[in-house]
Amino acid sequence: MKKFLLYLVAALIILSALLRYSLEFEGMQDTAQDQMVRALMRQNTGGIPNPDGLRVFMCGTASPLGLGRAQACVAILTPSHFYLIDVGAGAAEEIQRANLPVQRLQGVLLTHFHSDHIAELYEVNLASWVRGRPEPLKIFGPKGVRAVVKGINDTYALDRGYRMTHHGEELLPEHLGILRHETIDEATVLEDGDLSIKAYIAEHHPASPALGYRVEYRGRSVVISGDSNVTPVTAIASQGADLLLHDALSLPLVTGMAEAAEQAELTRLSKILYDVTDYHASVQSLIELNDKVDIGMVGYYHLVPVPATIVQRKFFERNLPDNYVVTDDGDWFELPSNSDEIKHIRP
Repeated sequence: MKKFLLYLVAALIILSALLRYSLEFEGMQDTAQDQMVRALMRQNTGGIPNPDGLRVFMCGTASPLGLGRAQACVAILTPSHFYLIDVGAGAAEEIQRANLPVQRLQGVLLTHFHSDHIAELYEVNLASWVRGRPEPLKIFGPKGVRAVVKGINDTYALDRGYRMTHHGEELLPEHLGILRHETIDEATVLEDGDLSIKAYIAEHHPASPALGYRVEYRGRSVVISGDSNVTPVTAIASQGADLLLHDALSLPLVTGMAEAAEQAELTRLSKILYDVTDYHASVQSLIELNDKVDIGMVGYYHLVPVPATIVQRKFFERNLPDNYVVTDDGDWFELPSNSDEIKHIRP
């Protein structure tokens, strides 16, 4: 048996070397590239599963404190709806990698206007415009959203003009590349067929007003916090929800980093790290929420800091209740209609 395994390993090594060598020839390069492109186009044609239910995709789970992940972004999908909640740096790539149906993107709901929540608004606008989105992309958000949208439209006016001129207005109608805005507050309920989205006030001073959202569809519900401390409003908005996605800060990790920066005389960095602790929900406050509110599952996202090592991830997992998870980019949550089932699917 050992001799067979040795032969097998040797054969695999030889085949791998031959394949690598064959790619030095242009003919093999052309063939390999053709096969990869055809497979990619078939994937884009096929789309993603579209069962009847509420589907949630984590297109960004990072905070500014950390690299290696996309910044805050949550995708909400049903068979006939597609909305994004925030869209930070790197989120557009995650959306593309997951082959989400950007051509039917209906809107982006912003929780607030920190850069890590709005950095790729134009990227998702461009991607969905190019793919044939039939209506202008609407950006919902608290007071201030008008200024944000106007700034993006002005900044990318030349880009839109170049692309329209190059590809033709019939393919890329100019008005579909211009973002629209709608200012909302805690009294707002967006109704879109069986989908309902209710805004609530989040606590993220001085980034105020800030919002969180509760999304409901055919007996299922998801709450997305954006950035916020846990407050009585959080408890009310989350009561009875199937899934709560909440920003999560590890106080031991951040204070430890702040103290180390202070000792290294990095006073600016130390000050920033200490400041971060006062307007994000600590892991402990989120665990305590589980004792007060009936929630099916809680997922930590917008992790502060982003755990770069297994050891750092363990800090977020300390005393983690059975119905809590630490999310990663590419995670899916599936909530079938009129059911209690919650599927957490990791990439």
